Amino acid sequence: MIHQEPITVKCSDGIALKGLLLLPAQPKAIIQFNGGTGAKKEFYLPFLMFLAEHGYASCLWDYRGSGESAPEVMKDCMYNFLDYGTKDMPAIKQYLQTRFPALPYLIVGHSVGGQQVGFMDDLSNIKGMLGFAVSTGYLRYMPLSYRLLSAYFFYLFSPVSVMLKGYVASKRFGIMEDLPKSVVAQWRTWCAKPDYFFNEQFYGKTVPAGKFKQYNFPVQIFWTTDDPISNKDSIPAYWNQIENQDITSIKKIEPADYGQKKIGHFGFFRKSLQDTLWQEALRELDLFLV
Repeated sequence: MIHQEPITVKCSDGIALKGLLLLPAQPKAIIQFNGGTGAKKEFYLPFLMFLAEHGYASCLWDYRGSGESAPEVMKDCMYNFLDYGTKDMPAIKQYLQTRFPALPYLIVGHSVGGQQVGFMDDLSNIKGMLGFAVSTGYLRYMPLSYRLLSAYFFYLFSPVSVMLKGYVASKRFGIMEDLPKSVVAQWRTWCAKPDYFFNEQFYGKTVPAGKFKQYNFPVQIFWTTDDPISNKDSIPAYWNQIENQDITSIKKIEPADYGQKKIGHFGFFRKSLQDTLWQEALRELDLFLV
């Protein structure tokens, strides 16, 4: 039996994050799960339930300004994208380590959930990080069709939505969760550079240098060949910036090898992969604890 417990975590600036703990009877580790931009936490629930059934307690949660962590009036919300790594992720870590001090600590991140880990002010006591589709988001690295779609979202849909609503009202169109205007504006700015927020225009200036050169825990990254965002160009563009005192392993996934027609950027978390890729992910987490 997996116990599901709703939680509220306060950040250093007073912002409240809504989350959900998945607690097996006898957990062997605690996982901080950082989701992707604009993805509601419940999307990842089947995968985290699978891990919980194998002994891993975990915390699902929504970033500020998104999902259940969104304010009642979105147009007045001035959060930015950087807040995810500098304020939200650290608050979740502090909460979990205070509540479960005896459990080994792991991070699992999807997309931005892995990108911004280095902005956290405390990376101590992390036994390992498992990442899915963690890369830069440079538009010109994307296939033409997806590049045009992304350009439409950033340069047409979002500005018009902000003009009319005061925020990016994307949920009603099935694009993603609604997002604060400053989150999308900063995200768009980073995606215009091949090296993303590591670009000299931002890094150490509008964004902190963080701890990207001080990773001291093993990292395992999965990416799939049909992902239009995290691909053969954007994956190394990100990971070439990271200095890891331990080891970083990056595995390329061919969907056909896993019985899938496509996986893309979000398909890692489909139940159809529970007997293949999910088992690999479980083995990697187990290795972090050895």
